Amino acid sequence: MRLTDRKKEILKEVIVRFIDTAEPVSSQNIVEGTSLGLSSATIRKEMAELEKLGYLTHPHTSAGRMPSDKGYRFFVDSFLKDEAIMLPEKRNNLPGILLDVDRKMEIDTILKKSSEQLAKITSYLSMIVAPAVYQSKFRHIELLELSMGNMLLVLITDTGRVYKKSFVIEGPYNSLDFQSVSNILNSNFRGKNIADIDFLNIRISESYSYLIPLLKKIIESVRNCAQEAFLYNRVFMHGASSILNQPDFIDVRKIQKILNIIENEYLLAEMFMNFSEKEEFVIKIGSEISEEGTDDLSLVASKYRLCGHSTGMVGVLGPKRMDYFKIVNIINAFAENLKDLFS
Repeated sequence: MRLTDRKKEILKEVIVRFIDTAEPVSSQNIVEGTSLGLSSATIRKEMAELEKLGYLTHPHTSAGRMPSDKGYRFFVDSFLKDEAIMLPEKRNNLPGILLDVDRKMEIDTILKKSSEQLAKITSYLSMIVAPAVYQSKFRHIELLELSMGNMLLVLITDTGRVYKKSFVIEGPYNSLDFQSVSNILNSNFRGKNIADIDFLNIRISESYSYLIPLLKKIIESVRNCAQEAFLYNRVFMHGASSILNQPDFIDVRKIQKILNIIENEYLLAEMFMNFSEKEEFVIKIGSEISEEGTDDLSLVASKYRLCGHSTGMVGVLGPKRMDYFKIVNIINAFAENLKDLFS
């Protein structure tokens, strides 16, 4: 059933007021706070129909209504598109995004600082996911011999990330051999995608053919390094305790469910990285986020790009009763800020 314009306006008013007060909204609240020109009885009737349609619900102890997941989803899809991208003068009212960074900082340090700043601004759990190493381009590699046969590979990508991988090598190689291998890899792969690094793509002269086993071993280590970084070294979170200070989470059972989520870093990372290829920005509400205890939460996240091709994610996890207009604009500003920092 399509909603009438009147029902849409009443639903919007209920949600806006509930977001603002965290209290169920009565028909009298809407009469007193709007210029709809409708009686309390008419609004009460419309709210009852919206509840039957699944857009509103109400706690048993109150005559007021509050939005359901379906109501929030309609609100986001119908109203946010037109109003979320604020005019410049309205953006001035957003909290300032100030990151004290310099060119000498590693990308991990910058992303950590950014997640702390985002949590401070929103008072929600913030998460920034670094681009996967396999999306990056090869810039430079160094081989360091720690002890006889024990090596350290240092890989630097075009986004500035530094990856280290230790491995063991067998054979009568010396420091000049390691330098030669580094030079071969740097000359063959500089500017190429990490995912495309393959021994078959190497051009090597006959005089260096004895280095082939070492080259194959190092390329294998680069691939392992990329895989490990993809699984473990990409997520920067902050503000886990902030989310519990929201008035929505005074119920002990709700607190326990949320604690189970924010203590599970793998689940959190999966939530934030579960984008389709075509999605640049997502808002997920309640059970849309996960099947595991996210009934009272919403997730707002955006992709950001480094060096024009490597893609990461930035976003927050907070109560469903969040100010979506404000949060969407903050996330958009952060995504742009990160892109500018690394450009």
